Amino acid sequence: MLIEYRDRVAPNIIGRRPERLFENVDGSPKSQAGVAWLISTNVYRRTGIEIAPHQFRHLSARVLLDAEPGNFEGAKQLLGHKSLRTTVAAYAGIDSRRAARHHQRLIDQALEAQARAPRAGRAARNTNKPGKR
Repeated sequence: MLIEYRDRVAPNIIGRRPERLFENVDGSPKSQAGVAWLISTNVYRRTGIEIAPHQFRHLSARVLLDAEPGNFEGAKQLLGHKSLRTTVAAYAGIDSRRAARHHQRLIDQALEAQARAPRAGRAARNTNKPGKR
């Protein structure tokens, strides 16, 4: 999504592909306060939910971990934590529910695949028995 923003969205707004991820029309970097305001404002406009940038970080990590239970290394890198222990301490508490949901999705996928698999007809099953034709 960030690459799409940089390559497609930002050029339509500022007239060129930016060198930085978040920069102003004149090429100067957006301030931390400016990016924080953009996050909060756009989340509110699209969802009606008030969220602080730090909460947005937590939400991002949770979305990643919901999609990939146990991927604490990915969350660590996303959040910029130096220690995996920090990430695990913050997000492992909800991991058992997340793992159970992931396990249920795997079961559902296996059942769907089994239901789609062609079944052998009655005649095909009886051809190997002696005396049956």
